[in-house]
Amino acid sequence: MYISYAFSTLIVAAVGVLLYFLGNDPEVWVYVTAVAMTVVVFTPLMFRYARVVMLYAFGGTHFDPRYSKA
Repeated sequence: MYISYAFSTLIVAAVGVLLYFLGNDPEVWVYVTAVAMTVVVFTPLMFRYARVVMLYAFGGTHFDPRYSKA
């Protein structure tokens, strides 16, 4: 869960900085709308990759190509 919070914090910061520099400091509702829509769009990816990072970092299991069926 903490990893997905970190991902969403990075997205919020990146969108905020991009809007500040590219949009010439727009109004607050533009920030809120853009950040909310971006987080909603990227939520499935954030949770999926947060799970992958957590399993890789703390699970002790690594990919072994010998067991791949492809």
